[in-house]
Amino acid sequence: MRFSLNKKTAAMRSKPSSPGRMKPSYYSGSTSASKTSPFNKKIPVKRSFKFRVRHFLNLLGLLLIVAAIIFCTLLKTAPKVIVSDTSYHSKADYEAAAKVALKALRNHTKITLDRGGITNSLQKQFPELDSVRIEVPIISQIPTIRLSVAAPTFNFASGNNLFVVGSNGVVAAKSAQLSSSAKLPTLIDQSGFEAAPGKQVLGTNSIDFINTLIAQIKYAKVDIGSLTLPAAPQELDLRAAGSSYFVKFDLNGDALLQAGQYLAAKHKFDAEGKGPGQYLDVRIPGKIFYK
Repeated sequence: MRFSLNKKTAAMRSKPSSPGRMKPSYYSGSTSASKTSPFNKKIPVKRSFKFRVRHFLNLLGLLLIVAAIIFCTLLKTAPKVIVSDTSYHSKADYEAAAKVALKALRNHTKITLDRGGITNSLQKQFPELDSVRIEVPIISQIPTIRLSVAAPTFNFASGNNLFVVGSNGVVAAKSAQLSSSAKLPTLIDQSGFEAAPGKQVLGTNSIDFINTLIAQIKYAKVDIGSLTLPAAPQELDLRAAGSSYFVKFDLNGDALLQAGQYLAAKHKFDAEGKGPGQYLDVRIPGKIFYK
């Protein structure tokens, strides 16, 4: 059987498609379609209010931590001053000097604090200071300065001057500057030493010897007339009030033993009603010499 097509239909079927133009297929992608596709659009992420608040709080917390660290490293120039003895100066005098020492810019932080400079400055101004201890707190901004004062021990007669010597053997001040110096025993220097405030007169061992000797003599109810440092090294001469002789002691020896030997010999001389005409020497343990 034969079928015939009309001319118009045949022409449409036989007409070739123009080159470069292809009929879009269901399975082929379209560029314009992909651009307008809702699946390919990037939806902008909107930060929620809670996220912004959380971010702000974190930043604020960090700033507070940094501020706290800076705060803890700073120091105030008004320290807490603790003084062991106010015989020479009032506590207010030491506090004023400490404030001046802390005014230097380097002393405003705990990291750059010049402990040595502060110590030297205070000891130079106050020779009676035996030690200076500076305590820096971890959190607080107020430092603590502990001043250990060498207590007045005796007057030191050097040349035409009279000084007060502390328990550390250092000349603290002139005796006229200390109202209580009249109650202290006097040590006469004949060695030619030129004393001045801040100078070391004797070592701590010699100071301990003298203090022990004085305590033993006073305990025996013997009044001390004078104490002398002669030109001979490490010798101490003591003369009891109203006595015709003096006693030689060795500063390097045992103070208790030598004091005991002296008191025993004195008791014997007093009982016999006679004694040495010039001196009594108790420097050798177990032996007594006199002249």
